[in-house]
Amino acid sequence: MTGRSSARRLPIAAAWCAVIAGALALRVLPAWHAVFGPQGVNFQGDDALYHVRTIHNLLAHFPWRSGFDPYALFPGGQNVPTGPFWDYLVAVTAWIPAAGAPSPEFVDAVAAWLPAILGALFPLPAYFLARRMFGAAAARFACLWVAVLSGGFLWLTHLGMADHHAAEAWFAFLTLVALAAAAEEAGARRTRRVVGAALALGCFLATRPAGIFLPAILGCCALWEPLLAGPVLGAVLGAALVFVPVTGSQWSSYTWISLALSATAAGVSLGSAKAWHARGWPSALRPPAALVVFAGAFAAAVAMWPGSFHSLWFEIRRVAGPTSVSRIVSTVQELEPIYRAGSRPGWMSVFEQAGLVWIPALPALAWTLWRALRTHQAALRLFCVWSLVAGAGTLLQARMIVYFAPVAAVLAGAACARALDNRRRWVQAAAMAAILALNLPFAVALVGIDSSPNQDWRGALAWLRRNSPDPAADARTWSCYYARVPRGAHGAGLPAWGVAVWWDEGYAVEQIAHRAPMANGTQSGAERMARFFTGTSPETAVERLRRAGARYVIVDPATPLFAGNNRSWFPVALRILGRDLDQYFRILLQTTDSGLSPLPVYLPDYYRTMAARLYLSDGAEVPGTGPWLFEVKPADSAGLAGAETITWYKRFESESAAEAYTLAHPYNHFIMGCLDAGASCVALPAVKGLRRVWSSDPLPVSPERTVRAVKIFQVVDP
Repeated sequence: MTGRSSARRLPIAAAWCAVIAGALALRVLPAWHAVFGPQGVNFQGDDALYHVRTIHNLLAHFPWRSGFDPYALFPGGQNVPTGPFWDYLVAVTAWIPAAGAPSPEFVDAVAAWLPAILGALFPLPAYFLARRMFGAAAARFACLWVAVLSGGFLWLTHLGMADHHAAEAWFAFLTLVALAAAAEEAGARRTRRVVGAALALGCFLATRPAGIFLPAILGCCALWEPLLAGPVLGAVLGAALVFVPVTGSQWSSYTWISLALSATAAGVSLGSAKAWHARGWPSALRPPAALVVFAGAFAAAVAMWPGSFHSLWFEIRRVAGPTSVSRIVSTVQELEPIYRAGSRPGWMSVFEQAGLVWIPALPALAWTLWRALRTHQAALRLFCVWSLVAGAGTLLQARMIVYFAPVAAVLAGAACARALDNRRRWVQAAAMAAILALNLPFAVALVGIDSSPNQDWRGALAWLRRNSPDPAADARTWSCYYARVPRGAHGAGLPAWGVAVWWDEGYAVEQIAHRAPMANGTQSGAERMARFFTGTSPETAVERLRRAGARYVIVDPATPLFAGNNRSWFPVALRILGRDLDQYFRILLQTTDSGLSPLPVYLPDYYRTMAARLYLSDGAEVPGTGPWLFEVKPADSAGLAGAETITWYKRFESESAAEAYTLAHPYNHFIMGCLDAGASCVALPAVKGLRRVWSSDPLPVSPERTVRAVKIFQVVDP
């Protein structure tokens, strides 16, 4: 029997090794050339650079992690906005094999590899959850789906993505798997599953303290199904113990509110179930009664701590509200709805973010929900609520794909198993081959994208680090340990000057150049930078910059508005300030032999902005090539509401000549503008107070060549 068992285990172990190795290879090999280069590790994404900064600082003072970073933002520095667990996970993984003295290169390698390793391990919990919910065949398909599916989940769990997303997805999914097992087991096995869920939930919250929706999901499940109340209560209380050391970090007060409410919901459900059973009351009345009791407890908590709940509601609306309410939602791509977060809005965006897994997963979710409503299988109800919330969250916010993708893979596995029920093994093998063939091309192409700072940006930041004085009086400020600073206070020994840069590149300025940006990935300082770059009065803009303490300004190809050439952040800057892009850019319709065709027109105010002046002409005087004057009327064609058609056009020698013609024809509707985004057609004076000191491509901007220059300007005396 022992020999037979070993013989059976070998193929199973080989299959597991093949799946995990394949998932790891998919996350590593296509990205290798982008991540590992001669200069070291090219971390993917701005947030990853910030985590690497905090990880190195942690190892310099191990085991103490700084709560404040003086270089994160100028002026004043900034408290570390992320949970500590991911930084400790990377640091300990590097610290142990290096016997307490890991080299910076080894730490960077560990930080680059760990997200891919966690992503490659997802088939293991997916298999056990799918087997528990839907059977062995579904488990095999679920393994394959989660290993190879493309989209945001794969992107956030691939080589070089040293952000905390892979860890938060991993611990969240382990929480679900452990609680689903605890709901259907008893005795010591159930206790072990609850302890595992508590550890996973605690690690999740220590990684992302803002993930208060996870305890909320568990509390709702406990209210609905009393069989879940005991495991949920144990998991929440255990997670609270794990989270105690994280108290005081950003969002932690909201985490405690969520844990307390979830524990209350589980306690109310557990108590009401015992009362109903003891008194023999109708079971149909228990859920509404439990809900009423919980609502009363919730109302009492709000009455006792109104400030905390008001603050929590404000933050929820800020980071997860509709775009009309929340500026950050409409200006951060990963926080936008899934159908708008990709490079091509609409259905193509859904495919970019979620891959193909949602196609079989959605009907499987509807079927599973129907089963959960008809039966009293506690684990299935937990799985349904979790899947519904994660799916709805992904629809509203693309970032939530890390929670939906693993359960979607389980649902897709169930759909495949049900469609191929009682089919021959070769049919199932063919279906698996089809899943591979459909997913792998998109997945390989996605992982091969390089999102690290390019050579132009790295050259600019290297120049800034070599050729500018350290902004702090003591050079050791960069690597010192700092305790968290109370709100409203400022740390000591802060940098004396900052770098004006768009917030997307703030952490790159900090980590690579060792300089303090005036805006960073939390969007702190974004409004100030938007006001500077879109300002049309150079004197006012530069004077504000000087008073704010800026010494350098960095612009790149995404700074000006190049339609169809570069993906500019210029429209986002306008959105932050509540301005309309129509004041700077219009698309008019012109009549051609093939019908109406769009004509991009850049208005004079666009060229007057600091973004255009600095990038297009280095702030020098521009004589202007002469503007065009377009007479327009509203488009007559259906479906073109708000569009305008050109009826006449003429080019003038100067802006004043075009204005004179407009004044002479007061009953005509004219639009003045230019057709070349890279050269102003209106005359502009030189910008005083800024001097270009470096450019990665000193040649002038021209539509005939690739626009790639990153430029650095120094703030000088007027």
